[in-house]
Amino acid sequence: MTTDSSQSHLLTDETVKHVAFLSRLELTPDEVSQSAHELSEIFKHIDRLKAVPTEGVLPLDHPTELVDHIREDEQSSTLSQEQVLQNSPATKDVYFDVPKVLGGTS
Repeated sequence: MTTDSSQSHLLTDETVKHVAFLSRLELTPDEVSQSAHELSEIFKHIDRLKAVPTEGVLPLDHPTELVDHIREDEQSSTLSQEQVLQNSPATKDVYFDVPKVLGGTS
C-alpha cells in the first residue's frame, strides 16, 4: 500500500498476490488487477464510515428496533364447521378434499 493520504488504500498487485497466496487462491493477472481496484474501493468506503461521528451513539444489537406486539388473549366466537368448509376450494362430505400426495386422484 502507498502512504499518500489521498491514495492511502490503493492496493498494489503485489499485495493482492500475497493475500491471494495466503488465502490459497489462484488469480489470473486480470483478476489481480480487478481485485486490487475493488478492495481499494472497499477500504475507501471503510474510511468514510470511520469519519462518521459516533460519540454518544449507543451500539445496536439489531439493525432495526424489535418490539414485541403482545396483545391480550381474548375469547371470541369460533367458526362453525360449515363456515370453515366454505373457505375451502373443494370439500367431500364434512372434510377438506385435497389431492393425494403420492399420486393418483383425490
